[in-house]
Order: sequence, then structure tokens, then C-alpha cells
Amino acid sequence: MLGRTPLRGAAGRYVMLARHAARYLTPLKVANLLRCEAEKRRRVAHVRSRPYAATLDVTNLCNLRCPYCPTGALRDAGRAERMMPLSVVDQFLEELGRYLISVNLFNWGEPFVHREVADIVERIHARGIFTQISSNLSVTRPAVLEDVCRAGLDYLMISTSGASQEVNARYHRRGRLSLVAENAQAIVDFKRKHRKSTPVVEWKYLVFKHNAHEVDEARALAARIGVDVFRAVRGGGDEADLVAADEAPSSIIPTRLCHQLWHTIVISADGGIAPCCYLYFKDDDFADLSQESVMAARNSPRYQTARTLFDRAAVATLPPDLQHPCLKCELVHRVPHLQNYLASNPHATQGARTGGP
Repeated sequence: MLGRTPLRGAAGRYVMLARHAARYLTPLKVANLLRCEAEKRRRVAHVRSRPYAATLDVTNLCNLRCPYCPTGALRDAGRAERMMPLSVVDQFLEELGRYLISVNLFNWGEPFVHREVADIVERIHARGIFTQISSNLSVTRPAVLEDVCRAGLDYLMISTSGASQEVNARYHRRGRLSLVAENAQAIVDFKRKHRKSTPVVEWKYLVFKHNAHEVDEARALAARIGVDVFRAVRGGGDEADLVAADEAPSSIIPTRLCHQLWHTIVISADGGIAPCCYLYFKDDDFADLSQESVMAARNSPRYQTARTLFDRAAVATLPPDLQHPCLKCELVHRVPHLQNYLASNPHATQGARTGGP
């Protein structure tokens, strides 16, 4: 028998996000959000607003070996393997807790590898901040799932790439789909038992050429489990494995402006600070939380230069041979007023969104 019919696609996701994140708004957070958006609209390089969204990559370790993920592919980021200490979380919250609306507890690592992930969720939730985790859910410690639910997690994305073990394991290598389904069912059952509306559970299906035929079967599996949202999105990686854009929507919203430069802060497990979730290498960090505050980092030279890229009037002030992580970004290479500058700068070669060569 089928369980509840999950909401579909990006629309379903955004409905759930808006519904649950709105309850964390305060007058101070709204005022800061409006100031931030006004600075972004004016392309202000030196900002006064605080970020209203953040990403804490609580660990740079992962239990799977997904080939198109730099962590799964064992690419050397120049960082030591580690878990984010609770002291770093506390330092971060002390400075930004009053202003943040949402925090993602994931980026390049698997959050449930962190032994204290429930404590991290609890600390952030206690500050009245929306929390979200994306996970492969290949978790062999089932107790941590209930601990995270009790801690107040708001949204959980489960990353899959098949409706059968054989197909799912082609991308989610080392993963066991039956374990993922079992863990998802345990979370749904926990919510029902305790009459909780959170965490919202999303089943995210990465679509490649080799697994596109299993999307409907995966949607049926998600419905049997009783998740809240099912979303099939175009996976990234080698061109030979990618489906056409009209076969599955991208999880990246097309834009010619990097909104994250104004409203987001990203902190790696080692305290490295970056402006967006696509940068991976230590050398591409903009600052370090152990050496300066978030606001000092937010107005560091690398940050201000990055914002200047999107200011048509300020492009003429850029050094002709500027070396900067953002010059590798495909988004920057779509900006019309930068085309002449990018063509003349020998260091402005478009690379991976991870900041890689």
C-alpha cells in the first residue's frame, strides 16, 4: 500500500522550506535581510549587513565514494580530515545567531559521520534558526537519526540515484539502498509516533543516463515510505553520463548574479571561510574563523573583489592579471559586462564550480 503522496519537484521543496522557515523570523532578522538585499541590489562591495543564511560543513569526511563528488573521488582539498568542534559552532552562533534565518549543516562531507551532529542541531535550533541536512542516509547508527529529530532538525534531504541496489550503487558507491529506505522509514515513523511535522523529509533523486529509467519506480518507493517531497534533479559530472536539460531540471537556478556573496557565509570543518558552497580547496578560502571574525572576513579583500565583479561600473578598477577563485566560476563567465575582461585576463579560465582547475 502506498503511503502519503509526496509533493513533487522544486515547487514542493520551496513550499515546505517557506512554511517551516517563516516561523523563525524576527523583526531583527527581517531588518537585516532587507539591508542585505538592498546592498546586493546596489552591488555594495563593503557591506554592513550580516549574512542571513549560512553553511557549516560539519565534517569533510564521507562514508561513500560518489565519483563526481570531490570528497568521494578523494581529491586533496589541502585540508586535514576532521570534525567541526562544538567550540567553532558556538563562536559562529555568538556572532551571527541573532541574524541567521537558516543554516545548512552540509557541503562536501556527510553530516551523519559527525558524532555530535545532534548536539550541533540542538545548539542552532535553540537560537531559533532553521536547520537543514543533506545526507546519503547510509547510516549504521540508527539512534543518531532519532537524536537529530529530537534536536529539532527542520529539513532532511536524502540523496539517491536509483530504485534498485544495482543502479543506485553505480553512483552512490558503497551505499546500500535498503539501508537508506530503512532509515528513511524510521524517520517517517518517528514523526508519526510523536506527531511531529519536522524534519520535512525529501527524497532527492540524481538523474543520469544510466538511471533515468528508474525515476518513476523511485517516486513510488518514496511514496511507500511516506516522505514529504520527491525531487528528481539533473546530476552533474562527465558529459557522457549527463541527461539533456529537458529530461530533468537542474538543482542550480540560472542567474547572472552570485547572490551568495551578499547573503551567505560558508564555513568548512577546519574553520575556513568561503562565500559560496561551490569552493572546495583550502587555497580558495577567503579567510579563517580562527584568525578573524565573520564580519571582518565578510569584508576581506577577496570578498570585496568578488562583489566588484558584478558591478558594471567597477570592473575597470580590476587588475588586468587578477588571480581570484571566483574567476573560475561558470556563473562569472556568464556575466555580459565581464566578457572582455575575462578574455584578456590569462588567469580567468573557467573550471569546475568546486574551484578546481
